[in-house]
Amino acid sequence: MPTNLTPAFFEALVDFTACNDRVRTRIANLADDTALVRFCARYASWNGHFANGVSALTSMIGAERELFREQGLPRAVSDRSNFIASHFFDAARDEYDDHINPLRDSHRCLAQASLMGMVEILGTGDAVLDEPEPAVLQALNEAVLSGYTGEPARGEGRVDMLFFGMGYHLGSELLADREFSILDEQLRAQRDDLVQQLMRKKVTLAGAEHRCYAWIGVHSGHGGGVEADHFDFAACGTQEALKYLLPPHHAQAIEALKRGFIRFSEDHRTFFDLVP
Repeated sequence: MPTNLTPAFFEALVDFTACNDRVRTRIANLADDTALVRFCARYASWNGHFANGVSALTSMIGAERELFREQGLPRAVSDRSNFIASHFFDAARDEYDDHINPLRDSHRCLAQASLMGMVEILGTGDAVLDEPEPAVLQALNEAVLSGYTGEPARGEGRVDMLFFGMGYHLGSELLADREFSILDEQLRAQRDDLVQQLMRKKVTLAGAEHRCYAWIGVHSGHGGGVEADHFDFAACGTQEALKYLLPPHHAQAIEALKRGFIRFSEDHRTFFDLVP
């Protein structure tokens, strides 16, 4: 069992240079304003499902009292499943209300505010935001929940499902931190006029004003860096899960964790290579 689930532990599983290059190439190849808005709308659509996934994972972990026990204590006071789940709940809490706004500020609303601001500033019209999502994106969005809940259709045991989901979540946080950082970096380099206007602009939706660059800003490592924070929370939670997991399951848990992380990297490749 590893003693420290650092980014380096997971970087050994996936070619991170290729992942980063894939993101840079996709963004660099956006041909015009409409293509930029379309890309951001589809990226926001995919991202919008992660809040639901991490909430489901949090609930699954919290329900597993029998798996996570502190040895040497009476049964009624030894289960640690809710303690472990609390580390994953941190990400869900931010996804549903970022607290950068005195009114409720979900990350989905922040993403939608970015799209509304882009359309207004660039003058592309709303038609691009009304486009149906391509089938590959619909399938990818549907796959998020099965990634977070450990693909129960495969008939795996609870340990496999829980740690697969933890690995998937860790992949989403680690790779998303880099995705948003690259998006922020390239927009500032290529379209700083747009970035500056988005940073000043606010739009109203869901009964509140939302800043139009906050979605990218809070997720980028150059700004709020919430993805990096969420990775740290989840890595700590996974470490605690391994600590309190009944010992015979440790090797099984590590293998499931790795599979979940790799599965997210495959979904990442699907989005940046195949979603038009």
